[in-house]
Amino acid sequence: MITQYKILIVEDDPTTALLYQGALRSISCELFLFSGIKPVLHQLGNEGLDKYDLLLVDLILPDGRGVDLVREIRKSYSQIPIIVISSESENQSIIQVMKENVQDYLIKPVIPKELSKKVEYHLSKRSFDYQKSILEKEKIISLEKLLDWYNFKNRSMDNREFNSQELHKNLFHVLRESLSQGAGFGILVQIIDIIRGMKQTENGDYILEKGILTILEENAEYSKKILNTFTEIENIIFGRVEEEVVSLETLWQEVVSLTKELYPYTQIKRQRFIFSDSESMKMESKNICWNRDYFRKVFRELLINALKFSKESSSVLLLLNLKQDNFSISVVNVVGEDLNIGKGIPNEYLDLIFEPFFRLTKNLYEKYETFDFGIGLSLVKETIQKFGGSVVVSNISDHLGESVEPKVEFKITLPHSSSLK
Repeated sequence: MITQYKILIVEDDPTTALLYQGALRSISCELFLFSGIKPVLHQLGNEGLDKYDLLLVDLILPDGRGVDLVREIRKSYSQIPIIVISSESENQSIIQVMKENVQDYLIKPVIPKELSKKVEYHLSKRSFDYQKSILEKEKIISLEKLLDWYNFKNRSMDNREFNSQELHKNLFHVLRESLSQGAGFGILVQIIDIIRGMKQTENGDYILEKGILTILEENAEYSKKILNTFTEIENIIFGRVEEEVVSLETLWQEVVSLTKELYPYTQIKRQRFIFSDSESMKMESKNICWNRDYFRKVFRELLINALKFSKESSSVLLLLNLKQDNFSISVVNVVGEDLNIGKGIPNEYLDLIFEPFFRLTKNLYEKYETFDFGIGLSLVKETIQKFGGSVVVSNISDHLGESVEPKVEFKITLPHSSSLK
């Protein structure tokens, strides 16, 4: 039996509505046309929208804004797919609409074949995929943080005008716009407002109290560290990092040494590191390509995260696995209850966890002296990929104890001498 989908179209122009109808003729669907916001709100209030499988909404309507209609619909219907159509192509307009948890955006003039494909795709995902409204919002948050930056960088590269001075100017702009919460940037913004209300000299210079200056210096230093992380990511991406060949044993000893340095952090929740048996492996005969400073940052990030997000009195496992062409180092831990995400990382987050600014929790972990801005794992991914490897995160089940225990594994895989070109 062929499914008869029901699609609600909100479009005031009859010619355009006919275009949509023609484009969707190949899909087994019944179309319901509304010419404005008020009729849809009337339908929403009286009968609801339960019978509809997808909404197609124009953003510019004679009796209001389509984005306002989307907001009203989302108050009662969080899972129904919504595709918005508009002549507006500005980035910020697109982001504003996508924040309302719409599934797609088309810019006029609409290509019929493109419309048909998008509608067909979202109808096929209708029954199971739109439980993930939080995930969709997180994608847009990441998009918003980086959109200006990537646009700038791509334009500069196309015009062969890319230079470090402009890079830092743009980074300051993006960070000012997007990182105005929390320690560092948020405090700086507040302090600037405080300074503006302080006494001034006859020449208009501000007289800063010592306490205010101290806070300003501390948070400026914190902000500088975040900017340094961005610079490190750029250095990796653009190949400005020196490489050297060392034995796999050198890397493994570096990781072991790092766990000893992190001992104070293990005492916060009475945790410990456990290593796999590596004595039988002939690591000294396997050479790898690395940069010591960057690899230390990579493993420090993974180890600190494992401690932060683990249970009290738990163990963090470091597992080394050597194969013919490559080796892997896994960091395995039990997810702590403070994440409030259940046992393990939700599967829909696994692909997003390495994206800049993506965070599983909004908690701050001051005891661990981390930024908590969601940029550390981006550095991990870019570094490992630059050296020919990969990093993945997955949920695993530990069957070694009396009961099955869910855990999370961050696994880094890199080539060694037998596969390096």
